[in-house]
Amino acid sequence: MKYAVAFVLLAVAALFQTSAVPAFTVLGVHPNIVLVVLLSWAMVRGLNEAMVLVPMGTLTLGLMDGQLLGAALLAAMPVVLLTEIREARIIQGDFLLAVLLIILSTLAYETIFLVILRLTGETVQWWGSFVRLAIPAAIVNALLVPPAYGLLWLGSGGLRRVSPL
Repeated sequence: MKYAVAFVLLAVAALFQTSAVPAFTVLGVHPNIVLVVLLSWAMVRGLNEAMVLVPMGTLTLGLMDGQLLGAALLAAMPVVLLTEIREARIIQGDFLLAVLLIILSTLAYETIFLVILRLTGETVQWWGSFVRLAIPAAIVNALLVPPAYGLLWLGSGGLRRVSPL
């Protein structure tokens, strides 16, 4: 049942990201709602669920967005790898770690997408793309973590694995 709820949430996030979000730009970029939801879910509910949800959410996004199918999946793999840091308990409390990890995940996500574009023959201006795309996207996504994390934490009830702070 939890994966059915997660799939509906991710499908709505992907639909929202591909239909409504392009109308809004913040710092010249569009937020990656699916990435924020995936990382927040991984921080609240744990790595085991993230390993199922990352492919589910990114393939749903790829089907709706018209990108190369699997490109978002490949670009989102750092989410799973970076949430393993949570288990190390470097920072007390998972909320601050979630904000830090969305910044790192977004930078990795956008960099991997740039590499994919380059491998498919597109011309990529690395420094300009990184400064105008990746860094602002990381900031915008970090601003979306508090509401996403909070709603998932509240909605998880007895299923959550971590404390809120």
